[in-house]
Parts: sequence; C-alpha cells; structure tokens
Amino acid sequence: MDRFLVLKTFRRVVELDGFAAAARDLGLSNASVSKHVAQLEARLGVALLVRTTRRLSLTDAGRDYYRNAVHILEALAEADDQAGLAGIAPRGRIRMTAPMSLGLADLTDRLVDFRERHPDITLDVLLDDRQVDLVEHGLDLAIRGAGPMADSSLHGRRLSPMDRWLLASPGYLEAHGTPASPDQLTAHACLAYSHAATPDVWRFNRAGRAVEVEFSGPMRISNSIAIVRALARGQGIGLVPAFLAEQEMTQGKLVRILADWESEPRALHVLYPGHREHSARVRALIDFLVESYRNRPLGRD
Repeated sequence: MDRFLVLKTFRRVVELDGFAAAARDLGLSNASVSKHVAQLEARLGVALLVRTTRRLSLTDAGRDYYRNAVHILEALAEADDQAGLAGIAPRGRIRMTAPMSLGLADLTDRLVDFRERHPDITLDVLLDDRQVDLVEHGLDLAIRGAGPMADSSLHGRRLSPMDRWLLASPGYLEAHGTPASPDQLTAHACLAYSHAATPDVWRFNRAGRAVEVEFSGPMRISNSIAIVRALARGQGIGLVPAFLAEQEMTQGKLVRILADWESEPRALHVLYPGHREHSARVRALIDFLVESYRNRPLGRD
C-alpha cells in the first residue's frame, strides 16, 4: 500500500465530499479511490467515513485522522519547497477561502494577476462568507474582513482598510425620511448582515462619542452584494462595505447617510496557520496580495 497516495486520496475525498470528485481531482478511477480508503480503514481497524446515498461524513476517528493527515501532507509539501528549490519558481496547489462578495467584486481579478505571474501555482478557492476553520479544512490561507486582530492561532497581515457606509435609496429616504442621528435608525427598516458577530447591532463613533444601535429589521442576508441590491430596490438602510456599492452610488441608486458618524473600523486581512509561512508558494501569494492592495486598496483605483 502506497501510504502517501492513500493519505492524499483520503484527504481529497473529505475535502471534495465524495469519491467521484476525488477521483477526478487525482486522475484515478472511482474504484481505485474506494480501494485506497478501504485499505486505510482496514489497516487502522476503524471506520473513518460514514457513507450514505447522499453524502459522506467523518466519524470522530476520521475527523482526528484527517487533521493529522493534513499536517503530514503539508509538512512533506513544505519540505519539498525548501529542499534545493532556491531560485526555482514556486509551484503546487494553494487552497484558500475568501468572502463571496469580495471574490466576485475584487479578489478574483487579483488572483488572475497572481496566476499570470506564477503559472506553476494552482489555486483552489472556496468563496464562502462563513469563517471556516483553516486547519480542520486543510486550507493554506483565508482572506477576511474584520476589526482589530484578536489573539489566535493564526498569523495575519493587513491588506487594506475597508470602509463601511450606511446607505439607502433616494426613494426609500423620500418615503420614510432621512435619519439625522444613529438613534433614529431604530425607526427605520435596517437590513442585517447575518454572518456578523452581532447582526442586529451597529456601533458608531463621532468625536470620541460611541453609540450602539440595536435594531430589528425586515431582512437578514448572508451576502453583502445581495444587501446592496435590496437597498437599491428601496428595502431600507444597510451598513455595507463601500467598495461593493460604488456602481449603485455612481448611478444614483444609493446615497450615503450619517456620513459624519464612523462605523466600527474594519480592514481586510490575510490569515494563515503559522506553519504555512514556510511554504514558498503560500509566501508568494501572501506577498503578492500585500503588494497588490498596497498599490490599489479596496475601492481606490
């Protein structure tokens, strides 16, 4: 049994949620993939996967084994990166995650630029507004918009400021009035971003005065681009990353309100497990992103 191939096969079955998808990814037959996983379970004497007609799920033992397998495979990849590769262009696969809205509105173009500079690197990009566990899912890095970085097991580098503005359509404001202060927002239809730490609470600051607004709005949406579209249709007031609404503001579909009040500071960061900074390909992408956003921050051409 080729233990390296078996570990790699098991990992891709888990990450791609299926034998057929893993077979396509690895260039193997479905039968070979099933055989490798069965050999692994037989050797360990424990079930790693629960198979149903619809999906696969990990057993407790499988979840622990998957995490260990990822560490082993990543350690081997890092050893390859560092063993005699000085002066050689980085190569291999990078698995990463980023918010869906950022991927659609901004990040994809930057990743294409990166691929043009590093054609031997393959990118596996998961666009998901949820904050998935990098280590558990075998990811190399994540792009996230957040406040001040909290202590965690992840390393990080700041990429760009990310302004968030209160926006509404002219039609909505004409029909319902324009709030003159944050406390008046409670009388309006406020749209919440459901993946926020506190979806129904907004915090603002002006000249050192902090204000917290708790609201109960008509819509909770898990994607900021979708919130922008709902706002443009007159559904209420929303606090969204300004760069996502540039087109709607230019077209007059949305206007900014309470501009003299600042929302909680947010910035775009790249996060990665500490052991990944030794990977040449991951380091190349991190350095590229830092350079790219330094030259062209979010919303600034």
